[in-house]
Amino acid sequence: MTKKEVIELLVLIESVYSNCIFKDETIQQWLEFCSEMDVEKVMARVKNHIRKSPFPPTIADIAVFSFDDNDFPTILQEWIKKGRERIESDSNSNKRGPLPAWLAEYSPRRSV
Repeated sequence: MTKKEVIELLVLIESVYSNCIFKDETIQQWLEFCSEMDVEKVMARVKNHIRKSPFPPTIADIAVFSFDDNDFPTILQEWIKKGRERIESDSNSNKRGPLPAWLAEYSPRRSV
């Protein structure tokens, strides 16, 4: 958001909430935090907040930060696939040994 857009946002909030008056320090904080946000998304959140709440929004109520794309879902899918393949290969080769005597009496699996 630009400085002008942040000021317009604060003017909107002050006009809707008559008991809300921003101090200079508060305006500086809003300018700092809102500079990283998308104006359309923030305005949508503000309008939604105005419809639902009788109290002025905080920065946390309307903050919309953009996140960098990452490849975590791809890495997770590869990890799941490798794990599944490992489990299937272990079950196919039946690498299980006999159960210890102390566990055999509690297990439904019969020792070989």
